[in-house]
Formats: sequence, C-alpha cells, structure tokens
Amino acid sequence: MSSDLLVRDSGRTSPTLVERAAAALDRGPSRRSFLVRMAVVGSALTVSPLRFLLRPGTAYAAVCGVDSTCSSGYTAFCCTINNGINRCPPGSLVGGWWKSDNSGFCCGNARYYIDCHSYCSCGCEAGRNFCGEGCRNCSCGCGPSGQCDQRRVCCNNFRYGQCNQGISCTGPVWCRVVTCTPPWRVPAWSCSTTSAHDQRTNDHGAPCLVDCTGINNKYTALGGPGSVLGEAITRELAPPDGVGRYTHYDRGSIYWHPAIGAFAVWGAIRQKWQQLRWETGPLGYPVTDETPTPDGVGRYNHFQRGSIYWHPAIGAFAVWGAIRQKWQQLRWETGPLGYPVTDETPTPDGVGRYNHFQRGSIYWHPAIGAFAVWGPIRLKWQQLRWETGPLGYPLTDETATPDGAGRYNHFRSGSIYWHPSTGAHNVHGAIRDRWQQLGWETGPLGYPATDQTDTQDRVGRFNDFVGRGSATAPAASIYWSSTTGAHSVSGPVRSAWLERGGASGVLGFPTTEPFRDPDGLTRSTFQRGFITYDPVTGAVVVKEGGS
Repeated sequence: MSSDLLVRDSGRTSPTLVERAAAALDRGPSRRSFLVRMAVVGSALTVSPLRFLLRPGTAYAAVCGVDSTCSSGYTAFCCTINNGINRCPPGSLVGGWWKSDNSGFCCGNARYYIDCHSYCSCGCEAGRNFCGEGCRNCSCGCGPSGQCDQRRVCCNNFRYGQCNQGISCTGPVWCRVVTCTPPWRVPAWSCSTTSAHDQRTNDHGAPCLVDCTGINNKYTALGGPGSVLGEAITRELAPPDGVGRYTHYDRGSIYWHPAIGAFAVWGAIRQKWQQLRWETGPLGYPVTDETPTPDGVGRYNHFQRGSIYWHPAIGAFAVWGAIRQKWQQLRWETGPLGYPVTDETPTPDGVGRYNHFQRGSIYWHPAIGAFAVWGPIRLKWQQLRWETGPLGYPLTDETATPDGAGRYNHFRSGSIYWHPSTGAHNVHGAIRDRWQQLGWETGPLGYPATDQTDTQDRVGRFNDFVGRGSATAPAASIYWSSTTGAHSVSGPVRSAWLERGGASGVLGFPTTEPFRDPDGLTRSTFQRGFITYDPVTGAVVVKEGGS
C-alpha cells in the first residue's frame, strides 16, 4: 500500500484517501450516490482506518462486520437499548438505510437496516440546539456486554441520506432498526428507494431480534412497520396462559397460538377484545385477521369461541357461544338481525344471556337454548318486560305462520303473533291453550286482535280475535276466569252478549264452547244464561237466568 494513503491531516484521514477509497467501493455491481459513498467510507476510516485499508472487504463490512468489537464503530441494534423493542427510540429520526439480500433472518428475503439518528450534534447552548432542533443527549457508549450486539451507541456521525431528506441536520446514529419490510413502504420513515448493500452483514443477529416466527411472518405479510399496525411497541412476549405469543404495535396486535397460527387484531375490535381480557376472556385467541364484512360496511375478527363485529355507526361488540351460533345460522349481519349493538350480557334474572342487534335480539336460557326475536314481535315482547314479563324466554325463532300471512314466536309461557293487518299481539296462559286447541290462527278465531287484557271488573282476562274471514275487526274472543276456565265466543252470539255487558253483564263469563243444540241452533252458555243463533234465519235469542 502506498504511503500517501496513510497521510493524516490534523488528526483526520486525508480527503484524498476518502475519495480514492470511495472510488474503489463504487466499482461494485450496485451504484451508490456520492453522499452514501462518502458517509460510509468516512465512517469506516474514522472508526477503523487501518483495518479498512489493509484488510480486504467493504466499508460496510469494516463498520458492521461480524468480527467487529464495541470499539469498531458498529452501531447497536435498537432493541438492545430500547427495552427489547425494535424501533427508533423516542427523540430520534430515520436518516437512511441499507440491506443484505437473501438473509436467513428474513426467511431468505432481503433484510433491511434502518439508521435512527439523534436530531442534531451541532451543540447546545442555554438549552437551545444550534440547528434549531430539540437538543438530545445521545452520548457515545457501548451496548450490553457478553452478546453479539455489544456495539457502539451514538458514536457514528455519518448518514446514508435516503430518508427524511428535508431534515438537513442530524446527529450521530443512535441505533439500528432491522426489518424484513422495504423502508420506502413505511410512510412515517420518508425513505427513497435508493439502495445500499452489504452481504457481509447477512448473519448479524441479536437475542432481542426474532425473525421468521409466526408473528413476524404475519407482520411482514401485512406490510411490517408500514402496515395498519404501525411499529412495534413491545418485543415478542408470552401471554398469561403461557401457550401462545404476542406483539403489540402502535395500532394493533398480533397473537399466535401453536394450534391456530398468527392473526392480527387492531382498532376498535382490538380495544373491545382488550376490554374482554384478551385471550384469557370468553373469546380466546383470534382465528382470523380483521376482515371486511360482506356488505362492505363493517369489520370483524373471529376468535376461538366468538366474534367481534364493528360498524362505523355503532361501534364494536362481541358475540359468542350459543348466541353467536344462532346469529350465524341467521346469516350473521346480512340476516334479519343486522349488526350487534351490545356485547353478550346477563339477563336481569341472572339465569340467561342476550345480545341485542340492530333489528332484533337473541336470548339464551340454559334449559332452552338460544332463539331470535325481531321486528314488531320483539317490540311487543319488550313492552311486556322481555323475559321478566308474562311470556318468559323465547322457545322459537320468529317463524312464518302456516298460511304464509303472519309471523310468530312461542315463549315459555305464551306466544306473540303478528299479521300485517292486525299487528303483533300476545296470547298466554289458559287463553292460549284454548286458542291452540281451536287450531291457532287457522281455526275459527283467526289471528289475535288484542293483547291479553283484564276484564272491566278485573275478575278475568280475554283476547279478541279477528275471526275467520275477517281482516281487522274483532269477530271472536276467548274469555277466562278462575271459576269458568277459558272459552270462546264469536259471531252474532258474541255481539249480543257484548251488548248486554259481556263478562261483567247479566250473563257473566262463557262456560262452554259454542255447540249445536237439538234444534240445530248455535248455542253458547254463560254463567247466568245462554244465547242461541239460527244460521238459517239469523235470529238471535238471549235467555237470562237459566239453561
């Protein structure tokens, strides 16, 4: 080696030496900008001049070689000085990057090294940095001892220059972030695609850098630091159950389970999952990434034992267990219920569970199962105090009636029937039993026209019905008292009976179903008399006080 290459100028390496070394470096297959060449060669000559000049290799290898020591000038990985977190420390900025192709640490793909600089090293005076940036205390030192990443921190004052080029003044390299994601795909880093390479850094590792795990493969597939998740805020950790692994990021998390794999949760869905105690709660580990719903409006994640669905106008709510299974049978949010508007919640009696949805509800009871109620029938049930009212828990989903005109739900102690002409009305107890015996809505009474109601004297109860062939006007009734039981009355007999005060009048409650007497007349008997009707002549005869 010629002696002029070793000439010093005031303790610094000669500019001629730098220029010649840079020219030699530039003869490789990948061209570097003048700024990059000068920065790297300058750093190499500063920290290890004889080693760089006298041993074969590149400027990158001299600065970053696997045999470099703490004093060699190699900059520490950020995770070694940043609580295990592989991101730039607070108060630093990305100044540039370089890469190693076909890295075993990135599953055979390129591995990228991102330099995190302190803001400025021009000096501070009276709390003010000469370059106009906040003055950062980035003192030169070494990383942890006894491991392969025992390297220098805040000692190298060069800059590759592909990132944040609008910021002209930067301080020394604080530490390096390592990623499998191209840095120009991370908007926050503001990097260009100008590439610098050094294959001799291919096998640089550190205990806190973990690549090619399920979590890191998922993270890279989603876009790494440039994805919806952002940069890592924790290292890869074990959750409380000791089974899986997780990493939290700026805007989300990736959880991994050995039997499931790695999936990402973020945004409002992640916040809801956190409220439900992560994987230790009722949902377990995620089994999907956050995914758009078929209608293109909402988002969801499925978990081992449930789901969280989000809608922009509603928020995120959780559904699990038998209620979720029922909702799935009803075509999720595309079915009659829509999106959930509550989490699964205990009922006031402490026995059952429920979820409300945009257009309905699903209620579950351990002895019955889960059933759905929606539309006008649900509104009627709500008016009757849900499961705490006279009907109790649902026993069926909302179902079409045999005639195809109406809808109904059966409950533990009654039913609600709906018809477009009459609306939704409840029938329960002995009155419902009698109506069932008479053929429900397909029998002579038709659909209910009123809810079950107290009689005027509050001695009994009744439901009016539309009657067969009638559209809306009540033409039949079932009346009940504890003395007489439940019996129907209809047609002209009912009209004559009501004119005389009905159950509170002179005749009292009906005591039999209508029947044909020996004369072929339709007869209904009451507590204090009877009424007959001649279907041929239309004559109605009322007999009070006897039979």
